[in-house]
Amino acid sequence: MEIRLRDLAEELGGRVIGDDEIRVVGVETLDRATPSHISFYTNPRYKKAFLATRAGAVIVAERHAKGEVPEGPSLLVVDEPYLAFAKVSTRFHQPPRYEPGIDPRAAIDEGAEVDPTATVFPFAYVGRGVKVGKRAVIHAHCAILDGAVIGDDCVLYPGVVVREGCIIGPRTIIQPGAIIGADGFGFAFEKNGPRGPRHFKVPQVGKVVVGADVEIGANTCIDRGTVGDTKVGDGAKIDDLVMLAHNVEVGPLSLLAGCAAIAGSTRLGPGVVVGGQVGMIGHLEIGAGAKIAAGSRVMTDLEPGSESGGYPAVNQQHWLREQAARQRLPELLKQVRELKKRIEELEQR
Repeated sequence: MEIRLRDLAEELGGRVIGDDEIRVVGVETLDRATPSHISFYTNPRYKKAFLATRAGAVIVAERHAKGEVPEGPSLLVVDEPYLAFAKVSTRFHQPPRYEPGIDPRAAIDEGAEVDPTATVFPFAYVGRGVKVGKRAVIHAHCAILDGAVIGDDCVLYPGVVVREGCIIGPRTIIQPGAIIGADGFGFAFEKNGPRGPRHFKVPQVGKVVVGADVEIGANTCIDRGTVGDTKVGDGAKIDDLVMLAHNVEVGPLSLLAGCAAIAGSTRLGPGVVVGGQVGMIGHLEIGAGAKIAAGSRVMTDLEPGSESGGYPAVNQQHWLREQAARQRLPELLKQVRELKKRIEELEQR
């Protein structure tokens, strides 16, 4: 496939500085691109690679088009370079299309309803009462247990498990190995049980409800509700190895980076951004648009639009000042010792 730069500019609502007749055949990073590729530049830390690139065209923002630029490439100037790059990359890398139908090696309960336009690969299991929507794709070794619902145009990659009664909204993508609807971690301690002390399992009778246009990363686990449902709102994007405990609610358009863990009944408002390895205790309220820095531990409710970081998480600016001060601790301790010594000398006089 070849695409003329002028045509890309028209599609993206941008303008071209340089030759708008060049044709590109793919996307590539700044340092690996050739004259037949288009790349993008947004982060100043890659300015050296930007100035040295051999790409035929580079997608940039207006501010970067006005500064120092490379001599060779044409520039495609747009409002949102990364978004434009994503759209251009999609032009060159269309998702695969699958022939509809059920492979004879799949196990489909006779009580399941699989739309004729859906695709079910070998060794997938679809249980009793399951509904699989139009054009959905169920890859090999997926297990969809009784009563679950898979919406139109969903894609479940190999090894995904969707347990009983869980609902997956349309156009959702679930990466390999994710588990939707496992039992929540709920136990009541019984001191004098019939066989001595034990942890008595609390039935997890809720489900998981995933909205439309969600993406769930590989090996992520979302537990079903104890009573009521665990919910993931429309357009939320969840990275690999994320843990959502029972009755957690993730607001629409929220972003959760890898290895985040959210304890039971915590609720995230719309547009919350959670960095990698963030941990949250249970029963919190995280306001709409809040941002939490990677590695933080959240122990209290957070206000809408707040920016937090640290352990425990506090205001981001306060945390950054705190980290800067910690770097000076050895020097400050030395000064304290010197001042203490001088005070003792003065007292002796």
